Amino acid sequence: MNIRQELKTRFDQAELLRVKENNFKITVENWDIQDLVHNDLEKAALRVISEGRSGSNSCFGDSEETLIGLLEGAEESSRYGDPALFDYSQEKLQQFEAGEEEKYQQTPPAMMLDFLEEVKGFMAGAGREMTLNISLQKEYLEEKIETTRDGDLQENKTSFSLMVSVPVPGGGSQLGRLFVQPDFFSQVPEQELQNLIFEQERSREVSLPETGQLPVIFSPRSLYFLMISLIEGISAANIYRETSPLLGRLGEKIFSERLSITDRPRMEAAGSRRSFDDEGIPTREQSIVRRGELQNYIYDLEYAARLEEEPKGNGLKRTLFSDSIDTPVSPVLINPVIEPGNSSREQMVEGLQEGIMVENIVGFHSSNYQQGHFSVQAHGFHIQAGEIKGRLENVMIAGNIYQDFQQVAAAGRILYPGYYGYYPYLLVEGIQVTGR
Repeated sequence: MNIRQELKTRFDQAELLRVKENNFKITVENWDIQDLVHNDLEKAALRVISEGRSGSNSCFGDSEETLIGLLEGAEESSRYGDPALFDYSQEKLQQFEAGEEEKYQQTPPAMMLDFLEEVKGFMAGAGREMTLNISLQKEYLEEKIETTRDGDLQENKTSFSLMVSVPVPGGGSQLGRLFVQPDFFSQVPEQELQNLIFEQERSREVSLPETGQLPVIFSPRSLYFLMISLIEGISAANIYRETSPLLGRLGEKIFSERLSITDRPRMEAAGSRRSFDDEGIPTREQSIVRRGELQNYIYDLEYAARLEEEPKGNGLKRTLFSDSIDTPVSPVLINPVIEPGNSSREQMVEGLQEGIMVENIVGFHSSNYQQGHFSVQAHGFHIQAGEIKGRLENVMIAGNIYQDFQQVAAAGRILYPGYYGYYPYLLVEGIQVTGR
């Protein structure tokens, strides 16, 4: 079946997204290999306009029978769809490189297993008993978009990730380090793993801060709560609905001048890097917050049309709770980066007489995060007289990002991978902490 011709014949307009995903993952639990999992998937999503109404459908596989079902489902959907507000992409972009798949194929499971043994050997040298969990993965991804308006975009990428984690005594939490890069690991990341070992040792004892306004060091792994709330605030969908706390605030100061955030979708090291979004719009670097001032909202095709703005490649099939081929498109940041400062984690810790370092938070989803509020349990460490004293237990932090992050005292100089982006350690003064 000539799919492009079929789309032109059957619909006023159509947009076909095809994804090929190949990944291999090795999981270690308590020092022993638990799983070796290989996935080889092909999936597709179709959006159409028929008689002025929008429809959509998705599928797994690429057989002719599957594609026929994809077309018929989208056609049926359009009969009950909303009025079409925008046209599909006319862009052409070829970012397909043969060497990307070769990197994936030339990293066999035996090489990955050898590297895992190196990581385990380094961790075993710590000399203290601990439970060790590791996830090592390679992933190859192809994405192609074609539209009946002659849009034609293709790209592919390979990425490798390593996650090393150790449970915190007492249960309910883990300490970990995530590493992501476009080429396979040439050496064990010893310094960061040494920091992880040190933190695991300090977590053996409980130490609680006094209740009150305290300085808080947020690790890159905990900052997803800040980024999720910000995405809700700058989403054109919420601007259009007039539910965003950032409505009408472009050019205003919403954070400390020490905080700058940039969307860098083509950052080479990022596992989430992309040249175009899920609607076939080329991505571009955008300043979101510059020295505390709000610079831009983010748009997909629908809300760019509703607000008469230009889409800049932020339409993705991703939400807080879903990231799959059948997820509706919404405006999101592709690869947000909190710009680094000139401090370090060690300097932040040494400078505190009393405070906490947050490694993870629990219960964020029940907060009113759309308005920037948070009231969550903090997992991490109590800091006193410039030293990590012990792990937190039943400690809460609460506040609002648009108020509390006016008081950023320092940003780390090193960026780490986090929730769909890259972040440094951040020191924030005066967060409400509930301790003893």
